[in-house]
Amino acid sequence: MVTDEHKNRLIEKIKSIDDKDIIDEIYRLLEVDFDDTVYVTNEKQKAEIAEARKQIENGEGIDSEEVFKKVRKWQKK
Repeated sequence: MVTDEHKNRLIEKIKSIDDKDIIDEIYRLLEVDFDDTVYVTNEKQKAEIAEARKQIENGEGIDSEEVFKKVRKWQKK
């Protein structure tokens, strides 16, 4: 169950964010219109998805905060 306390903590957290990209992503997530669209993938895409899943299972993924740091560093170049 979502309480007012949960909502207020989220609002405060959002207020403290200074990164426009993160704010844009939050906005995008809030605007998502959930539907039951089925996406058809070809064999190459299926293989890439399977490889990505294996990488995640093997702990080869990158934490989202680390990605944000790398992107910000790249943008400064």
